[in-house]
Amino acid sequence: MKKLMIWSAFLGGSLLAVALSVVIWFGMNRVVVIADTGSVSDLTGVMDFEELSGHELPGRELSLQKGIYNSGDEEDKSIRIPMESAIGPENITMENQYMDRRLVMYIRGATGFFYDNNIITGYVDPVQAASYTVQSEGVTLYLQLSELYEYESILDKGYLQINLYKPSERYEKVVVLDTEVSDDLDEQEKAALYKIEEKLQALLEAEGIRVYSTSNQSKDTGTESKLALIEQTKAKLYVGLMFDKDEDSEKFGSYVCYNSLYFRPWMTNGSFADCMEKELVTAISGKAAGLVELEDGLLEELSIPAVIVCPGYVSHETEGRLLLKESYQDKIAEGLFAGINKTFAELEKNQQ
Repeated sequence: MKKLMIWSAFLGGSLLAVALSVVIWFGMNRVVVIADTGSVSDLTGVMDFEELSGHELPGRELSLQKGIYNSGDEEDKSIRIPMESAIGPENITMENQYMDRRLVMYIRGATGFFYDNNIITGYVDPVQAASYTVQSEGVTLYLQLSELYEYESILDKGYLQINLYKPSERYEKVVVLDTEVSDDLDEQEKAALYKIEEKLQALLEAEGIRVYSTSNQSKDTGTESKLALIEQTKAKLYVGLMFDKDEDSEKFGSYVCYNSLYFRPWMTNGSFADCMEKELVTAISGKAAGLVELEDGLLEELSIPAVIVCPGYVSHETEGRLLLKESYQDKIAEGLFAGINKTFAELEKNQQ
């Protein structure tokens, strides 16, 4: 008798090696790669909710009927998606496009007619729309959710079971990173700024700090979407990243922007900004250009500690070259990481 294959993976940014370079990688801003199929962004584009394409998955309304969902557990928040018998974990690639509140599943070897005759069941209350598109090598499924969810997934007995949960149910330390790429930066400078964010995110998640990024290099993310992300993830800190460019080519140094409206007896945005600047300047052995108070913009809207960090001026000949060097980017990320870590330690000390 053939043994039943049950595949499960848990979020947390961990990597598991599974037979012949099969990799399972879970994370909200990362691709869940079950086989070496490349970046999921090559397989599925980011679409607006109004543009959710393909054929509607049938029976979504039917699956809401009481006779369909029989888990008996009101706490069970699992979506069950039927899979053809030939589909294994190595055939499935998933992505959580959390800025758009969308789960995308690419299933190599699947056929479109299968989903014309099979319905999704289980906890479908958060599913606002469901559809699929057919490609030459498989099928892509799209689930549009009502809000941001984290998830785990299990392939079991012909079903892909997706367990949903809110970020606050799993993570105590949450940071939102927001890379602000201005139009006057060239492509190399933009790439360098995104690279710093990636390095910082890797350091934070290795420390068990959950990171959500607003960065979407294919389209702009508006203030409303950023505020919604911060609210739904219950983020504890917001850190914006930017490069500056000035007509005065002699201007250089690192500075941090903040808004003075956020205040707690043990923590203000000013003290958060001061900590971030000190750690950054120490890490890069650079010049501290000071703190800059902003009285409008996104920082004014936030009710959590929030700063925007500028590690330097790309318009300065020497500093501009340094900002493009990977070794210097490593130091910037390490300095920002140290500042965030110290701030979390301060928050925890005063919440005990």
